[in-house]
Amino acid sequence: MGKNSWDRKINGRKTMKIFFDIEEIEPIEAGTSVALGSFDGLHIGHIEVLNRMKRVAEEKDLKSFVYTFSNHPRELLSPDNVPPKIMDVEEKVQIFTRLDFDYLALVKFDMAQLSIEPEVFIETILVKLLNMKHLTVGYDFHFGLKGRGDVEMLKAFSEQYGYTYEIVKPIMKNDIRVSSTLIRELLIEGKIEEANYYLGRRHFVKGVVVRSKGLGRTINFATANLRIKENISTIKSGVYITETILRGQKYRSVTNVGTNPTFNQKGIHLETHIVGIDRDLYDEVIEVHFIKRLRDEMKFNSVDALVEAMQNDYRSMMAYFDAE
Repeated sequence: MGKNSWDRKINGRKTMKIFFDIEEIEPIEAGTSVALGSFDGLHIGHIEVLNRMKRVAEEKDLKSFVYTFSNHPRELLSPDNVPPKIMDVEEKVQIFTRLDFDYLALVKFDMAQLSIEPEVFIETILVKLLNMKHLTVGYDFHFGLKGRGDVEMLKAFSEQYGYTYEIVKPIMKNDIRVSSTLIRELLIEGKIEEANYYLGRRHFVKGVVVRSKGLGRTINFATANLRIKENISTIKSGVYITETILRGQKYRSVTNVGTNPTFNQKGIHLETHIVGIDRDLYDEVIEVHFIKRLRDEMKFNSVDALVEAMQNDYRSMMAYFDAE
């Protein structure tokens, strides 16, 4: 195994081999069913492409292979207009792992990817390296030099190279086309329930708990604080009902995202009060899953007013989970 590839295991069972560098991929001996795309949000449209690819793999006794990117292609194509990520690489791997594929290539979109002739990409990467026998791809995917490669080219070469294909049409929900752009907009607007609907899961943020000023403990409302990673799509400031996962255990929680204006903090903070945990969680890794937005972030005239609002948020959160 190369220096950048590794096997992801669950309960000791190997489920997926992951490559972070194309040079790490050795020619695949078994035939593969390949899903090709950027999959930058892993929303229900992307999941449809992936599930169809996997279904063919099972039907034709092929290995399932996802070929995608660890960064957004616009980092090279238009670096001044790079959209914020809905999730980072680690979170992306986590979801891919749950879907249980045989192989995942999560390679960096670099000059080599940008400048390769699309015909060469099909022959050398998809056919010779991945041993592709079936391809599943979204209707609007482009690849190769100047984005010249498209689904029509993939169709045209199928007979020559002996692979079948399926082109997945856009997924529509309530007459709205599901896209990562749509989900980013919903997160920015704080419409978390709608965003979760189109994601097909709860939007979550994963990170290491960092030290803060400890203001929560001074008002008997301890919080775990996460540092927001760079270029991650930030949900609208406010207070949310959340569920926090710590060491595989789920906990009720209420989360504030914002600048904490009552205490004049700087920068965006994510502060989570976790029910049933009354100890420092510094350096622990937690996942905060967003469920429902309760209110805007506010600047209160007094600490007592802030405490009263937080107690109301807490009661709303507990009532929500009790009603489930």
